[in-house]
Amino acid sequence: MNETDLILKNKFDVEFVLIEPSHPGNIGACARAVKNMGFNKLGLVNPVNFPADEAFYRAKGASDLLDNAIIYSSINEALAEKTLVLGTSARERTIPWPNTFTNKIFEEVSGLDGNNKISVLFGREKSGLTNEELQRCHMHLKIPSSEEYSSLNLSHAVQIISYELRNALLTDIDVPIKEDIPLSTDEEDEFLLKHIDEVLLGLDFYNQNSSRQVQARIKRLLKKARPDKLEVGILRGFLSKIEEMLNK
Repeated sequence: MNETDLILKNKFDVEFVLIEPSHPGNIGACARAVKNMGFNKLGLVNPVNFPADEAFYRAKGASDLLDNAIIYSSINEALAEKTLVLGTSARERTIPWPNTFTNKIFEEVSGLDGNNKISVLFGREKSGLTNEELQRCHMHLKIPSSEEYSSLNLSHAVQIISYELRNALLTDIDVPIKEDIPLSTDEEDEFLLKHIDEVLLGLDFYNQNSSRQVQARIKRLLKKARPDKLEVGILRGFLSKIEEMLNK
């Protein structure tokens, strides 16, 4: 498990709850989607057919989420200890409710920590969440899909929302990027640029006195690439080989 996933699991308490899912394959696919994004809690309210072999088949490497899935007998039981409840719905309701698009979910979860218990509710495959269930939510989440055909497969909706929620929760967390080789120094970059310049002159690629813009753009290219020491060494070796062939 990488450091980012450890932070996500240790710092935040997020459960994805499926209300009365009818198809075991969807349950397995949802487990896979949740684990893909580094979450590890799946709740099921009165599943029609679970446990089932098809659910474990569709889960692939996420069977541990199915093994540990919590089966609730009611939505009351599922939400009893939750401090933030997010519900998913593509339909407009008679009574307007606080809602946001999934790509703006950061505004709703910023500042949350492990003291908060988050539940994300997903409704039935055919009819979604009822009005009563949606009224248990603090916020409704809308996936900005086409208005002509907004209905998504259950597991697809779980994948999109778990992705957006992962990004939102990790926004303020500084996760160091591990590098196998240290980045090159400014001095090493300058030596490489000088070497490139010498080889290009040897190839009659440009006139040194009249092609300052080309040199500047090559320098910009190198700075944008931010090569490490090994990559600079490879490039220097490549240039030396060219010089060797030119001298022949």
